[in-house]
Amino acid sequence: MSKSIKFLSVLLSGIVFCLPALAAGNAPSVASNEVKKEPTTRPDAVIFKIHDVTPVSSDGVVTGCDFSVTLYNRTAINFRSFTIDLQWNDVVDERFKFNKYVESVLGAEEAAKQKSLLGEDVVAAPLRTAITVNAFGADKQITVKSHVNNEKCYLMLSKASYSVSPCDIARNLDSNSGLGLNNGEKECTKLFQLVSTSNPEYFGQFKKISATEIAAQNKATETRELSDIDVVIQKIVENLGASDKTLTNIN
Repeated sequence: MSKSIKFLSVLLSGIVFCLPALAAGNAPSVASNEVKKEPTTRPDAVIFKIHDVTPVSSDGVVTGCDFSVTLYNRTAINFRSFTIDLQWNDVVDERFKFNKYVESVLGAEEAAKQKSLLGEDVVAAPLRTAITVNAFGADKQITVKSHVNNEKCYLMLSKASYSVSPCDIARNLDSNSGLGLNNGEKECTKLFQLVSTSNPEYFGQFKKISATEIAAQNKATETRELSDIDVVIQKIVENLGASDKTLTNIN
């Protein structure tokens, strides 16, 4: 009996001794479970995204793209106006280039012959467009609807290169150093950040706009357009009055 008790105690001691080593062996390594840091947008930037890209077709052929740009001004800056120039390069995966397709269908020899007839490869032109925004205040969000005459709407879902110029900022500051701009600088790309579809914040960082706010934005745009029309009409009336006066004097 005493031998059995002694054997059990030795066995239990061994198990207790081995437990830390087993736990250490089963514990996941810190390096293998490191959480990959997701990209984040700057809290001091005007973030913007391109969305609702819709091809426009005529007789079954795509001729252009309707799209929207939503901008959220996280800065303390009030903009009088700015223009965002956007560019998407037409980069096609090597596997899907037309020459590769012709080679797969006709064979290498015939494909080379066809290529010699066509001449040098034509470099695909990038898709370009520009968006102008007026009167954009701090901590505001706005959606601008636009159109581009280009059939490559699919490119607009990829990341674009961009610049913001000219840029007119309304401010009462003696120095622009706090904005990272020099006096008289008309280019303010550094204040903006594009959020592409590859960034998770594309789906969550923009404020929700109510139907009332959208209606107010549309009304403001309509009012500005009507005001511009009134100015044009007033100028025409003034010119007609001056013409009538001149004719009267002649008679």
